[in-house]
Amino acid sequence: MHEPRSIHPGHAWRDLKTHSLPLLVLGYTAVALALTEYVFLAGHFAKLFPQVAREFAPGVVYGSWAAVPAGREAPWWGVLLPWAWWIGGMLVLWVALPAALAWKFKFRPSELGLRAKGVLPKLWVYGVLYLVVMIGVLWAGTQEGFTRMYPMIKPWYCERWTGAVLLSWWALYALQFFAVEFFFRGWMLFTLEKELGMASVAVMIVPYCMIHFHKPLPEALGAVIAGMVLGWLALRTRSIWGGWLVHVAIAISMDVLSLMKGDYGLPKMFGP
Repeated sequence: MHEPRSIHPGHAWRDLKTHSLPLLVLGYTAVALALTEYVFLAGHFAKLFPQVAREFAPGVVYGSWAAVPAGREAPWWGVLLPWAWWIGGMLVLWVALPAALAWKFKFRPSELGLRAKGVLPKLWVYGVLYLVVMIGVLWAGTQEGFTRMYPMIKPWYCERWTGAVLLSWWALYALQFFAVEFFFRGWMLFTLEKELGMASVAVMIVPYCMIHFHKPLPEALGAVIAGMVLGWLALRTRSIWGGWLVHVAIAISMDVLSLMKGDYGLPKMFGP
């Protein structure tokens, strides 16, 4: 049983120095998630840049292209801007700044899960994981909330629903999942492992589950299991790349399934 200890500013400073790494990692994690939620989500783009949003992404501003005032035009790529804002913020807050902080603690990029050596022979494990998760995705595809959520860029936001829009979205989506994997299975996991060992996986899945709160409940709960599995695999392989690949593959599969079940389907033309 721990006895009460005296409180003194010097004791606080000593404890901060002793546990500086986990305190910095978890403190920064909280700040980065808060800034993402209140500043960088795609829905904030029109509030922060109303004129740009009306000019380049009117279908998003008005809820559908059918509601856009007659005569209004916009470039085909304009619909992507709110999500580019979101993903750009994530690349700064979830990749660039954490990497800089980790460098200050003398972590090399390869020590944050960015190593590719030895991953290829283990990709079959992620293939099995993809097939297992797809069972749940196929069930989710029968739920109305699933088709309302995916894809995040709705066909009705666009003047023309084309392959160029969808493929560009998937490219941005892949960058977003790199930020997710690096932040949770790279930055958080490998820095916290230094003091917490395998328990770093348990710490990581708490905020990882919370970023799914905007999504359907089964997906948010599934993120707990997926986060534990991906976290354990990242520690075993010392790499985030397998998790990134399976995350991108599942996300694109979910988009395709949702589009096939919806009214618009996959684009019938490629060009803008």
